[in-house]
Amino acid sequence: MYITPLEATPHHTDADDGLEVVGGKGRSLARMAKAGFNVPGGFIVTAAAYRSFVSTNQLQEKIVALARPAVVDGRVSFEQASSAIQALFAEYDPSAEITAEISQAYGSLDDSPVAVRSSANAEDLPGLSFAGQQETYLNVTGTDEVVAAVRNCWASLWTPQAISYRHQNGIDQGSVAMAVVVQAMVSSQVSGILFTANPATGERSEIIVNASFGLGEAVVSGQVTPDTYIVDKENLRAKETIIGPKEQQVVAHGSQGTRLADVDEANRGKSSLTDDMLQQLSKTAIDIEKLYDGVPQDIEWAVVGDDLYLLQSRPITNLPVQPIEVVWEPPPPARILYRRQIVENMPDPICPLFEELYLTEGLEAPRKHRPSMMPGGGPAFMTCNGYAYCRADHPSNRIDPNASEEELQAAFKRTIDEIWERHGDQSAEEKYDMALFRSELTAEEQAEFDAVAATYEGDNLAHDLTLPPSDNPTYVANNKTQNNDARWQTWQEEALPRLVGTAEKWRKVDPHNATDEELLAGIREMAIEEGTYWTGNTSHTFGIAKSTDDQLQCFLHENLPDDRYISGQFLTGFESKTLQANAILFEIAKLVRASEALTYLVIVTPAQFLSRALQEHAEGAPILKALDDYFDVYGHQGYSLDFVEPTQAEDPSATFATLKSMVQNANYDPKDQEARATAVRGKKFEEVSQKLSGLTYWQFRYRLWFGRRYNHIREETAFYFGYTWSVLRPMAFELGRRMVDAGTFLDPEDTFFLVTDELKRAIEARKTGTGLPELGELAAERRELREARKLLHPPGTMPEEASNIPSVRFKETQIRNDESSDGLNGFAVSSGTVTAPASVILSQNDFDKMEPGSILVAPNTTPAWTQLFAHAVGLVTDMGSILAHGSIVAREYGIPAVLGVGNGTVRIKHGQSITIDGDAGSVTLHEEGTAHP
Repeated sequence: MYITPLEATPHHTDADDGLEVVGGKGRSLARMAKAGFNVPGGFIVTAAAYRSFVSTNQLQEKIVALARPAVVDGRVSFEQASSAIQALFAEYDPSAEITAEISQAYGSLDDSPVAVRSSANAEDLPGLSFAGQQETYLNVTGTDEVVAAVRNCWASLWTPQAISYRHQNGIDQGSVAMAVVVQAMVSSQVSGILFTANPATGERSEIIVNASFGLGEAVVSGQVTPDTYIVDKENLRAKETIIGPKEQQVVAHGSQGTRLADVDEANRGKSSLTDDMLQQLSKTAIDIEKLYDGVPQDIEWAVVGDDLYLLQSRPITNLPVQPIEVVWEPPPPARILYRRQIVENMPDPICPLFEELYLTEGLEAPRKHRPSMMPGGGPAFMTCNGYAYCRADHPSNRIDPNASEEELQAAFKRTIDEIWERHGDQSAEEKYDMALFRSELTAEEQAEFDAVAATYEGDNLAHDLTLPPSDNPTYVANNKTQNNDARWQTWQEEALPRLVGTAEKWRKVDPHNATDEELLAGIREMAIEEGTYWTGNTSHTFGIAKSTDDQLQCFLHENLPDDRYISGQFLTGFESKTLQANAILFEIAKLVRASEALTYLVIVTPAQFLSRALQEHAEGAPILKALDDYFDVYGHQGYSLDFVEPTQAEDPSATFATLKSMVQNANYDPKDQEARATAVRGKKFEEVSQKLSGLTYWQFRYRLWFGRRYNHIREETAFYFGYTWSVLRPMAFELGRRMVDAGTFLDPEDTFFLVTDELKRAIEARKTGTGLPELGELAAERRELREARKLLHPPGTMPEEASNIPSVRFKETQIRNDESSDGLNGFAVSSGTVTAPASVILSQNDFDKMEPGSILVAPNTTPAWTQLFAHAVGLVTDMGSILAHGSIVAREYGIPAVLGVGNGTVRIKHGQSITIDGDAGSVTLHEEGTAHP
C-alpha cells in the first residue's frame, strides 16, 4: 500500500499522477531504471505514507498554520516556523503498518546499508529544482534507522529553505507531500555531477563533469573543489581538464552515516577519472538526455570499480540559450559605430519591429528630405548583431585610427579650430551671458565681481569669463544661453505637446473595437513619433544638459587637477522627476507602515504576488489607489526603450520590490539622502572657493551657474522616453491575439518580431479567413535569436582602433577593460569611495535580488530603475557616462558611481565584495561572490 519497488514502477513514470505518488526524484529514477540504466536497486516509500502519517496524527492544519513567515529585523524568516514543524514530526512515529512495509522492503535488500533520499512532489521539475533543500541520508543500516531516516526526510520537507522556496514561487504549502527513495548504498570510489550542456554558457555541444574521490555528497554540497572536465559532445573527448585540489572526501562512517576524510596527498593532484571512464560517463549521459526528449540534464553519478551508477537526473534549471558565434564589424556603409546617445537606453538586442519603426524610420524622419550627414550615406543609427549603435562617420572622424598620437591630436585640433571659425564673432552673445550671470548674483557678489572686472587686463572679459582658454572640445557645443533657452522653449511648446498629443489621439481608440489596419496604423504612428521626438528636438535639448555638465567637469579638471573634483558634486540636491517619483513611493510606504497588518503583508509577500494580496486584504484599497495614482504618472516608463519590454504599469513587480524594501527599512527616509547631497554640494563649493581667486574663481562661478541652469533638462526630457508605449503595447497585443486566433501567430507577442510588410500580409490573410503559420514560425525564430544575442557582450566602439581617434574617444560611453585584472576603469560621475557586496541586476526580473546596503551593478539604468537607488550604496554600469541616467540619480542620492566599465556585469559576481572610487573612476574586485543566478 505504501511501498513500490523501484524497478517495478513503470505505471508511475508515465501517469499524470506519478509525481504525486513517487515525487520528482523517484519518478526520474524509476524512468531510468525502466529504460535499462544502471540505477541502484531499492524501493520508494510513496507520498501516500507521508499523507497517512500527517493525517493520522492530525498534523496538516497545524503545519499549514505554522508555515507562515515571521518578520525578523524587517526581513522574512522561516526559522521559527521550521523549528516548530520539525518538532511536530519528532513527536510521532510512523504507524505500525508503514513501519512493517518499510521493514519488509528493507529486508529484501538483505538489511545492507542504504541511501535514503527525499523525493517531494514539487522538486526536480524544469522550472523548480529544489536542489539541496530536502535531506539525504547516506550509509543507513538497520530497520529502525531506515524508518527514522524516512521520517526525517518527511520532516525535511519543512526546512527553512524549502518553505521559503515554495513561498517565493507561490506554491501552496498545504499541497506538498514527500515520497522517499531507499536504494542500496553505492560506496563510490569516484562520484560527482554531470551537465549535458554547459550550465554557464548554454553551449549544448559541451558536457561539463565535476568529479572527486569518495561519495558524491562532497561535490554536491560544495565541500571540495573537484576536477572539472569540459567534454566535446561529438567525440566524447575532454576539451579542457582542470584538476581540483580535492583535499577531502566524504566516506562511510563505519556502519552508520558518513564522515569527511583527508585524501592522500599523492592522489590530490591526480585526475579522479580515467579517459575511458570519462567517455563511458559522457556516452551514458547523452543516452539519458535522449530518454528525456533531448532536454539537457543535471545528473548525479557514482563509480565503483568499472561500474557506473546513476543516482539522479533532473532538467538543468535556468539554462541559457545556445550561444551563437558573431563578428563585430560595422555593417556597410558605416565605418565607425559606438554605443552612445539614445541607444544608451537600449541595453539589450532590439526587436525587429522596434528596429524598423523607431530606429530606422522614426529617428530618421526629421532628416528624411535632407542629404545624409554621414559620408557614404545611410542612416545615423543601425544595428550590429541586434544591438543598436550610433554612427560616428562624421567628416571630423575621417582620420586614420592607426596614425600616430601626434597626428591624431593635430587632426583633432584642426577640426576644433574649424568649428570655432564657423562660429564667427560671438561677442554680443558673450556679453549678454555675462550680464545675465551678473544679474543673478547677490548685491554683495556683484560688487566682488565688479572689483575683479575692474582689474582685468585682457581684451575681452565676457569671452574669457564664459569660454575659458582650453583645448577641450566640450566648450564648442551649447555654450550660449540664448540658443539654449530657445531650444528648451521649442521642446516645451512643440516637441513635447506633439508627442503627448499623439499618445492621447490613440488612447481614445479602443483596441478591441479597432480594425486590424487601425491597430497597425496606431503602432506605426506612435513608434515613428517617438523617434522623431528624439531626433527632431530632444537630442539637442538633452545635449544642453550634457554639454554644460561636461564643461564644469572640464574646468574643474583643468584648474584643480590634483583635487579630483567632479561636476556631480556641485549639481546635486535639486528637485527632479526622479526624486519626485521616489518621494511618492516613500509616501506609499509610510501608509503601509501605519498599519501593522499591511506592514506584515507587504514584507512577507513576494513582489510578484503583492498586487493580488493587496486586492484581497481588507486594508489594501487605499494602498492600491495610491499605487494607481503613482502609475498614472510614472507607469509609462520602461526598463528599456525598446517597446518589446513591459512598462512599469504592466509589470509592477519591480516597483513592488522597491516598496517592500522601503517598508522593511524603518530608518529609511529620502530626505536624509537629499540632505547629504546638499551638504556635499555646500562643502565642495566652500573648498573650491578657498582654492580659486580672481578671474579663475568667477570662471568657476559662471560654469557652476551655467551647469545648474540647464541640469534639470536631462531628466525632464528623458522622463517622456517611451511615453506612448503604454498605448502602443495594448494595440500590439490585441493585433497579436487576433493573429493567434487566425492561426498565424503562436503568441500575441509575435507582433514585435515581425515588420510592417509581414504584419500587413497577416492582416490580409485574416480577411480571407486563412492563417500564415510560417510568420509565427519566423517570429519564434527571431525571438530565440534575440534571447541568444542577450548573452553577447557588445563592444562600446567598432572597430576597436577607432577609439584612438580623439573625437570618437571623447564621446564614448564604455571603457575597454580586460577579462582578468582585479580592477575596472570607467567614468567618474559621482564622488565618494565605498566597499560593499555587489547586487548584479541584469533586468527588472532581478529587482527582488537587490540587497539594501549593496552596490548596484547593472548594464545601464533607465528612469524605471530609479527605485533601486534608494537602497544602494554605490553604482557600477557597463554603459554610460557623465550624463547617463545613472550618473544623475547617483548624484542626487549621494552615492559613489562609476559608469561605462564595459564588462562589469560579466566580471563582477552577485555578492562579490568590490570597492568603487567615484572620484577616480575605478572599481576594485575583491574575493569571489556567488555566480549570478
